[in-house]
Amino acid sequence: MNENTDQELFYLRVRQTGNEYLVAICDRPLLGETICEGETELFVNENFFGGKLAPLDDCLKEMSQATSFNLIGNKIVLAAIEARLIHEFAVLWINTAKFGRVGHVMFVR
Repeated sequence: MNENTDQELFYLRVRQTGNEYLVAICDRPLLGETICEGETELFVNENFFGGKLAPLDDCLKEMSQATSFNLIGNKIVLAAIEARLIHEFAVLWINTAKFGRVGHVMFVR
């Protein structure tokens, strides 16, 4: 049995240009969706977030090495807070009709 079958998977995309190491991660159900609250609108673009499916441990490792990362989704945002990669006050919470409250983070070292 594959040990990853019961693990939560996230969309993970890594881009490296020179010394910059950008990581984009989103919760699976959000890819391709538009998150809206009032005038705040965020499209979870497949070209930006839609990389490989990866388990949480891989995502946390990539975030720890990144010069910047962009997260969307409660599961990945809360995991980053628990791993002490971001502070809870750094999260933009967007209240949506479709998904409820959704966390978004943009982090730059």
